Amino acid sequence: VHFLCFYSYRRRSLEPAKMTTQPMVEQMGQWKITVWEEENFQGKRCEFMMECQNIMERGFHKIRSIKVENGPWVGYEYPEYQGQQFILEKGDYPRWEAWSGNSGYRTEHLLSFRPIRCANHSDSKVTLYECEDFQGRKFEMCDDYPSLQAMGWCSKEVPSIKVNSGAWVAYQYPGYRGYQYILERDRHNGEYRNYNEYSTQAHTNQIQSIRRIQH
Repeated sequence: VHFLCFYSYRRRSLEPAKMTTQPMVEQMGQWKITVWEEENFQGKRCEFMMECQNIMERGFHKIRSIKVENGPWVGYEYPEYQGQQFILEKGDYPRWEAWSGNSGYRTEHLLSFRPIRCANHSDSKVTLYECEDFQGRKFEMCDDYPSLQAMGWCSKEVPSIKVNSGAWVAYQYPGYRGYQYILERDRHNGEYRNYNEYSTQAHTNQIQSIRRIQH
C-alpha cells in the first residue's frame, strides 16, 4: 500500500514539527474521509482516500471525530476491521453518538475503517431467508424497510442473507436501531450463510430493519 505523508518543518531545525494539526494525505481515490484524534474535530488529523486497518500505526491513539466528504465508509471498534461496525455516510461526526446513533452500544472511538466500494443506492437488491444456508421462505427487496415485520416478515430473526447488488446496513431493532451489520455484494461474494458472517461481533441473528447504504 502506497501513501504520502506531508510534514511541517521549523525554520531553525531539520527535525519535523509535531504533527498536531498538519494533515497527512493518503493516496488519491474516489473516497475521502478525515479523522481526528479528539472530539469536535480537534487535535491530530489525517485525510484518507483508502482503507486503514489500524489507525495506531499512523501515530494516532484513537479516532474520536470524523468528516466524510466522499463515501460511504464503515468504521470498526478495533484494529483489523474487528468489533462492532458503524456505517459512515457523507457528513460530520463530531462525537461518538453521531456514528453509533440509536445502537445502544457505547463505542467512544474507532480504530480501523474502510470504504464501501459496491454501494449503489439506485441499484440495490437483497434477499432474506427464513433459515441458515439460504433455506426456507425468502423475501426479495430493493427498498428501505424501517420494520421488516410491518412489511410481512413474521420473525424477528433473519438467519441468512444474499446481497444481489449494492450494499445494505441491517439493524437489530425496528427504526434502524441496535447493532449494525454492513452487508456488501463484494464481500463473502454477497453470501451470508449464518449470522456469524454478518459481523465479527454478531451475537444474534435478530434483524428487524434494513436499508440501502447512501453513496
